Amino acid sequence: ATPDPHSVLGVSPDMPMAEIRKAWKKLVRENHPDALTARGLPSEAIKLAERRMNDINRAWDEISKGKAA
Repeated sequence: ATPDPHSVLGVSPDMPMAEIRKAWKKLVRENHPDALTARGLPSEAIKLAERRMNDINRAWDEISKGKAA
């Protein structure tokens, strides 16, 4: 089962889209593989970050397209 997109982003369904987008952008900055590579993290951490980014972006896509209403 796919996780609830709101829980992936750490937001509630009744939050305004601007706040949800803000939370998404923060998660992207914190978890982007390129940023983690620049910090010198090991390749295992980068692979985990890539999977996490997929989940984050999938959740944003679902919410922004109104599929997770």
